[in-house]
Amino acid sequence: MATPNPFDQQKSIPGVKKILAISSGKGGVGKSTISSNLAIAIAQQEKRVGLLDADIYGPSQPRMMGALNQKPEINQDNKITPIERHGIKIMSMGFLVEEDLAVAWRGPMLFKAMNQLFYDVDWGELDYLLIDLPPGTGDVQLSMVQKVPVAGAVTVCTPQNIALADVKKSIEMFERVNVPDLGVIENLAYFINPQQ
Repeated sequence: MATPNPFDQQKSIPGVKKILAISSGKGGVGKSTISSNLAIAIAQQEKRVGLLDADIYGPSQPRMMGALNQKPEINQDNKITPIERHGIKIMSMGFLVEEDLAVAWRGPMLFKAMNQLFYDVDWGELDYLLIDLPPGTGDVQLSMVQKVPVAGAVTVCTPQNIALADVKKSIEMFERVNVPDLGVIENLAYFINPQQ
């Protein structure tokens, strides 16, 4: 008997043209800052943009996007209406759980939460949905690639060797699941002018 392909479960999010994942091999490299700035930059190109904060345990987009303590409403279709800031539709667990409360969930709860963030949110018509992933290559990343077709992934890193080693793992994970690598952004680096 053939083993079922987990990627056969992939289902597009209604109205969303392209999904881009913003990932990192480790935490603290500025991935959420890059995600929010990238979302704003794309929106400034007159594109319709959504930003999904998929870091269930440590959501930071409510603070990054100036929407702390906002609570999304439920519309007449029983869908969650994302919070809008800077022309971007934003959804995060940070809107649903108090900022100082710890989320202690195992895999099945994460899968259910990801499913709701994808399909129970009224994203409307979007050219791009950027997904700000948690660090690493764990349950959230695997749940994402099993559930939705991802057009490409951007990986964020810092210049230290230990961070670069983790980035390679992140890129390899996306290659294994046939998600195109759109590039690496090196953050928190500096340039010394050799002419001075």
